[in-house]
Amino acid sequence: MPYGLGIDAGGTYTDAVILEFSTQQVLAKAKSLTTRDDLSRGIADAISQLPTGMLERVQLVSLSTTLATNAIVENKGDKVGALLLGFDKYAVEKVNHFPRQVVSGRPDITGQVMEELDETEVRNAVGILLEQDNVDAIAISGMASARNPAMEIRAAEIIAEMTIKPVVCAHTLTMELDSIKRTITACLNARLLPIIADLISHVKATMAAHHIHAPLMVVRGDGTLMSEETARHTPVETILSGPAASVCGAQVLSGVRDGLVVDIGGTTSDIAVIINGDPVVTSSGASVADWNTIVRAVDIETIGLGGDSIIALNRQGQLTIGPRRAIPLAYLAHEYPYILDELNNLWSMRDTNSPLVQPTEFFRLMREYKDNDLTGTEERTLAALSDGPRSRRQIAEIIDVCDPSLVPVERLETSGVIQQSTLTPTDLMHVSRLYNVWNREASEIALRLFAHRAETDPDTFATRSFETFSNRMTMQLLHRVLRHRQSSLPDFPNGPANRELLRLLCSDAATLGLSIKTHCDNPLVAIGAPAQVLAQAAAEKLGAQLIVPEHAEVANAVGAISGVLTMQLEGSVLPLEYGFAAHTPEECRSFNTLEEAREWLHTEMERLLEERIQEAHIEGFALERTMLNNNQLGTLSTGMVFLEYKLRAIAVGRPIFHGFGLEN
Repeated sequence: MPYGLGIDAGGTYTDAVILEFSTQQVLAKAKSLTTRDDLSRGIADAISQLPTGMLERVQLVSLSTTLATNAIVENKGDKVGALLLGFDKYAVEKVNHFPRQVVSGRPDITGQVMEELDETEVRNAVGILLEQDNVDAIAISGMASARNPAMEIRAAEIIAEMTIKPVVCAHTLTMELDSIKRTITACLNARLLPIIADLISHVKATMAAHHIHAPLMVVRGDGTLMSEETARHTPVETILSGPAASVCGAQVLSGVRDGLVVDIGGTTSDIAVIINGDPVVTSSGASVADWNTIVRAVDIETIGLGGDSIIALNRQGQLTIGPRRAIPLAYLAHEYPYILDELNNLWSMRDTNSPLVQPTEFFRLMREYKDNDLTGTEERTLAALSDGPRSRRQIAEIIDVCDPSLVPVERLETSGVIQQSTLTPTDLMHVSRLYNVWNREASEIALRLFAHRAETDPDTFATRSFETFSNRMTMQLLHRVLRHRQSSLPDFPNGPANRELLRLLCSDAATLGLSIKTHCDNPLVAIGAPAQVLAQAAAEKLGAQLIVPEHAEVANAVGAISGVLTMQLEGSVLPLEYGFAAHTPEECRSFNTLEEAREWLHTEMERLLEERIQEAHIEGFALERTMLNNNQLGTLSTGMVFLEYKLRAIAVGRPIFHGFGLEN
């Protein structure tokens, strides 16, 4: 039987599964810690744990990754220059991208030329971007170019005469009219080109090392698959690839057609909705950090709450969880057994420990600091960690400061040079014996230290921590349910009335005899390694059946290999003063009658789809080409005003394997 290999490089763990396609059965699975500085190492570690005999029978590989999302957040990738065609002052300011150059030339919204492209301006502007700004790639975006891309195409030809650096045209990514989002999407795509290309090359090398000779697919942000070649050209489509794979994997493993999905990871939890077996997709495009794009993606709500979220006590003694992540002390002591000695020291000095820092704070060196602007105490702090993790107390002694609160860790931690280790929900699960893979004793000592600071016993502190976690999770799940009917809830849960309603919902308390209980007809599907433990209380508060399917801990990788490959193009017909204009991603043509315009659009879109399929070098899939979404707004025969005719050409591919026939 044909096997598929699914890989998910997540924020904390990298998962790999071998799936038997005809039965959708998981035959083998593996996890490794994600190596954030080089994802390929974590991927190689996970794959190496799978049975060699099975790997050699793999006929399709699919990858989901948070790499694009993280690169945007961390401002990594190529330096991109934006060439803006026909943008007015208002639109230029809204783009908020530098460096940039503006040149003359634009069509109107029907695709008719308003102002010819000034090719001399293009050459001068590109010269400035290449020589003065020293950009690595150029993104071209024109006002209304979605309705006539001719000027973007010509500008790209001029740039190709001047440089071999990559060029991205906005019209190749979307046919939406929103010029601001189109420009941002094109710039991000250009920035991500080397990052995704490098990852794909490393994954291919890992596949070859394990004798896997199969096509490689990459998960889009909407959960569908694209070929390796397509991913290299449009890496921006991998935004939210990881969360999308998790939703698809949850659906495959649970069989749920309608419900909520929560993926509880180490750093964050992602919440989505499934309707009729498909994830709900955002209508406005994916947003990452401060960037709003037109990338089609699953409608995900992310909360900074996971198994490795930092548990802390604020100055008022209140317990908080998240949003930052830490290394669980159970894991740190597993890797560095001497950590136990310092934890015992902290316990013996519990009444004299600094009240200005948390009861347990350890730090581990993660990478070198490349800039040369460190202060003297920061340099000494890094030197103190060169031989292994230390507590804040130990670092204070080594660098000779009078209180641990004066150890300068904030900037080093923010930049990713060091990482904190402290009490986390994962540690509490070790103490409760609900999860027992690392050093339980370290978690127990840390819990005692926190309980002592909070003036309570360890069991009570652990219960309060789990309750705090479930309350935050319930609030976010409720928000996602309500937002499905009301797209914007700006005041939720910040208003006093909302907070009181949530307090009643999340507890057994009552106000003047009023208590609130909810009931959810659709189930909550929870995935991720700590799903069973950390989602149960939230499901009960929400009044929903909890489903934690088998293999929930590797659902992301299952989703990566379970998707279908898609390619799609959009075109339209718009009315002119005399006649009609037909628009494809490559050109605009005028016709006397609506029927002529529609006929040409159908023929041309089918030809373009076939051409794109060939360019993508798709292997391992049988493609079923279909014309869908023929949507005409208004008619001529009834006397209504004709507004627009839209056509979406979609190719859907399903795995096919030689000797086995069509599967899935």
